[in-house]
Amino acid sequence: MNEIERKVWEALKKVKDPELKVSMVDAGLIKKVEEKDGVVTVEFTLTTPFCPYTDLLALAIKKAAESVEGVREARVKVVGFGLG
Repeated sequence: MNEIERKVWEALKKVKDPELKVSMVDAGLIKKVEEKDGVVTVEFTLTTPFCPYTDLLALAIKKAAESVEGVREARVKVVGFGLG
């Protein structure tokens, strides 16, 4: 894990799942953070398949990742559902 990826993980701790009321990171919903040339890809899962907060969460994750110095773009992907 490089320095930018580490900082993105830290920034993502501020993104809370509205249903669980805990950090997406602490809930185990952020699955992967990768950075290459200032472009960060974040993969996350939802708590349920028809989560009504998908767009809200994706936007919050994107904003948090792009707030990190050195990140010029964040790409966010939903990769499934379920805790753990």
